[in-house]
This record gives sequence, C-alpha cells and structure tokens, in this order.
Amino acid sequence: MDMRVDLLLDILLAGLLLATLVYCFVLNRRLSRLRNAKGDMAEMVRSFHQATEAARGSVAELKQASDAIGRDLQEQLSRSREMLEELDLVTSSASRVADRIEKGVEHARPVQDQRSAAAPETQTEGRSHAERDLLQALRKVR
Repeated sequence: MDMRVDLLLDILLAGLLLATLVYCFVLNRRLSRLRNAKGDMAEMVRSFHQATEAARGSVAELKQASDAIGRDLQEQLSRSREMLEELDLVTSSASRVADRIEKGVEHARPVQDQRSAAAPETQTEGRSHAERDLLQALRKVR
C-alpha cells in the first residue's frame, strides 16, 4: 500500500508540475505580448508628441496671422472713420451751398417774375444750359 500512495502522490505531483508548466507557458506569452505592446505604445506616444508639437506650431502661426489681420482691419477701420468724417464735412458743406443757392433762387424769383411778366420769351435767354438744368433740379426737389 505504501507504494500505491507513493505512486499516487508522484502522479499528483507530476500533474501539478504539468499544470504549473502550462501556466508558465501562458504567462510567458502574455508577457511577450505586453512587451510588444509597450514598444507599440512608445511609438504611439512619440507620434502623439510629434502631432502635438505640430499643432502647437500651427496654433502659433494662426495667432500671428490673426494678429496681423486684426492690425490690418484696425488700420482700415481708422481710415474708414477718417473718410466718414471727411464725407460728413463735404456733405455739410454741400448742404450749406445748396441752401445758399436755394435762397439766391428764391430771392431772384420775385425779380424774375417781374421780368417774365414783362417779357415771357426772355426768361431762359440769359441763362446757360447748366444754369437751366440746375434750376430745374432745384424746382423738382421742392
């Protein structure tokens, strides 16, 4: 009986050793995959770092471009404001001149009415074509 127990224990020990051997083999394969994945991961991290640096450079270039565009727009806005002020000045001057012309026409109208009563055909004789056009335009505005 002693032999049977020894044999049974030897078989059990051999089975456990075989199970340990299989487990070590599986563990070795998993560790190999992990080492390979570590290399792939390092490559991925390097690639990510390069992409990050390229993006950082692009952001800096975009910032410079937007600053330049902002300065150009500010210059154009300043020039536009200056032109607007100049245009307002010209418009107000033109309005004053038009008011003076209108007052002159109104002042001349009673004299002209007296002349037209005396000689209706001489109403347009003394005026140039430009003067007649200007008077017609002023009459239309009223």
